Amino acid sequence: MANARRRGNFISSLTVRGIRLNKEEELKEGIGSYFKSQFEEPLVRRPDVESSLFKTLDSLDNELLEGHFSDEEVFKALSDLGGDKALGPDGFTLAFWKFCWPIVGGEEMQVFEELHSQNAIFRSYNATFLVLIPKKEGAGDVQDFRPISLVGSLYKIIAKVLANRLKRVMGKLVSNNQNAFVEGRQILDAVLVANEAIDSRKRSASAGLVGKLDIEKAYDHVNWRFLLSVLEKMGFGPNWRNWIYYCISTVRMAVLVNGTPTDFFSTFRGLRQGDPLSPYLFVLVMEAFSNLISRAEEVGFIRGFKVKGRRGEGVSISHLLFADDTLLFCEDNRDQLVFWKWVVTCFEVVSGLKINLQKSEIIPVGEVEEVDRAAAVFGCKVGNLPTTYLGLPLGAPHNSCRVWDGVEERFKRKLATWKKQYLSKGGRLTLIKTTLSNLPIYFMSLFVIPRRVRLRLEKIQREFLWGDLEERRKIHLVRWAVICKDKRHGGLGLRHLEEFNHALLGKWLWRFPIERESFWRRVIVGKFGEVEGGWTTREVRESYGTGLWKDIRKGWEKFLLRTSIRIGNGSRTRFWWDLWVGDAKLKDLFPSLFRLATHNSAIVADLWGRQGGGAGGWEVHFRRPFQDWELEEVNRFLGHISAEKVQEGEDFLVWKIERKGMFKVKSYYRSLKEDNSPLFPAKEVWGSYAPLRTRFFAWEAVWGKISTIDMLMRRGWSMVNRCILCKEDEESANHILIHCGKTRELWTLLLSSFGVVWVFPDSVRNMLLEWKIKGLGKKRSVVWIMAPICLFWCIWGERNRRTFQEEELPATSLRNIFFRSLLEWSQQFLDGNLDYLSFQNLLGDWAVV
Repeated sequence: MANARRRGNFISSLTVRGIRLNKEEELKEGIGSYFKSQFEEPLVRRPDVESSLFKTLDSLDNELLEGHFSDEEVFKALSDLGGDKALGPDGFTLAFWKFCWPIVGGEEMQVFEELHSQNAIFRSYNATFLVLIPKKEGAGDVQDFRPISLVGSLYKIIAKVLANRLKRVMGKLVSNNQNAFVEGRQILDAVLVANEAIDSRKRSASAGLVGKLDIEKAYDHVNWRFLLSVLEKMGFGPNWRNWIYYCISTVRMAVLVNGTPTDFFSTFRGLRQGDPLSPYLFVLVMEAFSNLISRAEEVGFIRGFKVKGRRGEGVSISHLLFADDTLLFCEDNRDQLVFWKWVVTCFEVVSGLKINLQKSEIIPVGEVEEVDRAAAVFGCKVGNLPTTYLGLPLGAPHNSCRVWDGVEERFKRKLATWKKQYLSKGGRLTLIKTTLSNLPIYFMSLFVIPRRVRLRLEKIQREFLWGDLEERRKIHLVRWAVICKDKRHGGLGLRHLEEFNHALLGKWLWRFPIERESFWRRVIVGKFGEVEGGWTTREVRESYGTGLWKDIRKGWEKFLLRTSIRIGNGSRTRFWWDLWVGDAKLKDLFPSLFRLATHNSAIVADLWGRQGGGAGGWEVHFRRPFQDWELEEVNRFLGHISAEKVQEGEDFLVWKIERKGMFKVKSYYRSLKEDNSPLFPAKEVWGSYAPLRTRFFAWEAVWGKISTIDMLMRRGWSMVNRCILCKEDEESANHILIHCGKTRELWTLLLSSFGVVWVFPDSVRNMLLEWKIKGLGKKRSVVWIMAPICLFWCIWGERNRRTFQEEELPATSLRNIFFRSLLEWSQQFLDGNLDYLSFQNLLGDWAVV
């Protein structure tokens, strides 16, 4: 597959500046000249922006940024980098630096000391290869390729250390409208906010416009002088600015054309994709754009969308940025569009960046008159809803299946390649787990998957697992519901998409009470309001539209069962109504006391009384004195709450099904699909080191779902049921793998080799459940666990040989095949390379007396 990808990326001819190039030297010269021009800054005098636009750092932040570099800091940055990435010009992998750190770490730290004291390093460290990645199939023009930088390994470590420092202060500098590369902000936040904004606009009486802007060659065209000016206005110190300038200005590039580099050339603008610093620096550049928009909104030149529902106060949104993906929200007003155009033009002039009008579009929301004239103000095309933003649907109707077509298409593209190869069921299972089941995760992390889409995606996986082809359908031996169970409950551990979708959406319900200052939460609260304590929003009663929160909020009650509140100062928790002590709400545990309570809507802090010495105690008041027969319940009540105390700090949510109390999608998913399946020998099947295809067969055998004659007859086949091995009894999974006379001979030989006497259970399931023995060492146990699977596989192979090839092996040959297979599977766990006879003797030495 790697060779096929390499052949697909080979450039035999290419169009550069309208000229078709075919010869290798022409290609190298033309491509090198093109990219050299991309990184040349035109001689244009650019105006500056006001310092007052930006948030600034303080002296403590600069001490953090410009402090001395420690061994621990550098090694941590090195450990965070992937060790097997493509090589840069220096030819060293990062794995080399990690492995040899005890030897070369001291010399590496000298480079950092030189950078700190002299604000410079050797320019040769900053040599870079540009590798061209096609943006689409059949790329024929140089503009159809994305240049990715392969930087030198030592420079990459330096850049990573600086990036780690920079990201710690990004949240202080970057406005809420940007979601990229700021700790605590996620890509899905922007998509959620954008969809809720469009939903609110559609429900309002006023039409609006969404501008979807594409920045041309975003990283390549950043003006260095502007970047350094932004850093200065944000309060970065002179040493830091010098380090950044040295990192971006000493670059020497060469383009790899079919693996061969062009001549090296210097750059005079731009940031490199592949440099750990570049994403953070680009976000700071885009902060100037965000602040220009915000300033225009403050003085009333432009107005965004008011995100407001029936219960919330509303939040205004004028723009959303994720790196170079930009959304603008404005009213259907020509004057405002002109102001928007001025803001965009101003940013282009000061930054060196340019809007790609061919890829940008104006999208009407509601009944917009003369949308073509609106688009003409920007000089871009007219788009329509639904569209996409950051790869996800934007403005799509609720439960729309059409927006999932791209996911289904990616499924089919993957399968088109895999179906051309012979793959065992174990191999197919691995591909489904590692690839197919991961494809819809991005969508399902924000959208509820429609039932029709879910069934189609599960059908694709099911047919691939059992080997269906277009012209022939195979038997699906085990139900999909069983396959999606955990391995410990007898399944294959594949994901049930509906329940996994609920678990992924549960992350939003967890984040809501925790991220109280986040922008996406303020938008949601502004639209729907929040319950007392701020644990979630009020119930969403609006009809379904293009918003997403209603579907997410529907899972709250199920989510709440797996949480409890850990009491801090008690200010967010309702005493009787919230789950904060034990496994049930106090109003449900003590209903009669709840009815008698003077303040049954009180918060915990209200019922905690401060006493002398800083101590405190519960002061719960009731409307009347208690009767004698009520005192027992009162004592139970007081004993139930006595261990809980109010203390400093905020109340916070605890995920009860995780030991550390933190939410995990995995644990939520498992709790959603708990079942009471009968015992399954999961450890004996999947804990073995036998080849995956044989473990898959053993799993089928435990369920009695291998293609024996009795199973085929149950599926409607008309045939005589006779075991082809012993020719005496009817063929079933339990018979042919355990009870058949020919099979029993092999079992007897295996058990005698270990010196074990065994009473055979009635089924494969029970046999594996009881396949335990004490007194073996670790390596011997490995062979013991593999032995029954190996025997199953050899017996089944002999059965198929006799059935389909009409060949019958002598008993000695079958015995030799079994022991040789067991030896081959066990070889890597045994000392030395044993031959067949030595292995048989060794089995005898292991015999348990």
